[in-house]
Amino acid sequence: MQGNILKAKYQVYKDTAGKFRFRLRAANNKIVAVSEAYERKTGCMNGVKSVQKNCGAPIEDKTIGAETLPHPKYEVFTDAASKYRFNLSASNGEIIATSEAYETKQNCMNGIEAVQKSCDAEIEDLTVDQVREEVTEAPMQPAAGAGDTTLKMSCPPTSVDLNSIVTFEGKLMTSDTGKGIGNAEIDIYERDRSFMSDDVLVSGITSKDGNFKIDWKAKQQDWWDDSVEVYARFEGDEKHNPSQTDTYKIRVLFYLKKKS
Repeated sequence: MQGNILKAKYQVYKDTAGKFRFRLRAANNKIVAVSEAYERKTGCMNGVKSVQKNCGAPIEDKTIGAETLPHPKYEVFTDAASKYRFNLSASNGEIIATSEAYETKQNCMNGIEAVQKSCDAEIEDLTVDQVREEVTEAPMQPAAGAGDTTLKMSCPPTSVDLNSIVTFEGKLMTSDTGKGIGNAEIDIYERDRSFMSDDVLVSGITSKDGNFKIDWKAKQQDWWDDSVEVYARFEGDEKHNPSQTDTYKIRVLFYLKKKS
């Protein structure tokens, strides 16, 4: 008997602002398209159905000055950072799904192909569980008079090999005296560049003097490019307010280096 086979699916969820959105996860579990924010779930569900209806639309490649096509269509273009993206528009010209930034046009085209292969993908409603979490897991609030904190992290390497070990080093301290805060949990996050929440890559605990060293095995986070944007965060406790570091970009190299 074969194990569970992953299939493409649309996920309807609520973002951090309480708005409804949907995202398309391909069969490899990677997110290939996301929606705008909707005030109501019914509007969001209609957005999913619109993508399913128009997923077989033709492609207009603006990067080569291709002929303008009528809607519905996929529009491939480059953004201000010279990254490749695509939008899927409905017959009325409204953008109903948009992609992440891709390093190459081929990866962008692969993203469109993944949407085209997901016309009949099932719809998964995540909002039920999110409502349950909002009720049962109220966010932690620091006690009155909690002190401000400062979290610093040394700049990690700008590029690393796939599966190599990256050590994130830094210190958590009180903002007024600079005294280290020990036994505090530090999370290393990957900043999500779409509409989803950021993911925790790895966590660790500060030593008595507030220093931390947290190892992470470098791996691909997004199938469309080879970069990871990371930052460290302290969520706070009854005595200390939250704080986080700047964001750093790390390129994860996937190719094998040839021996000289």
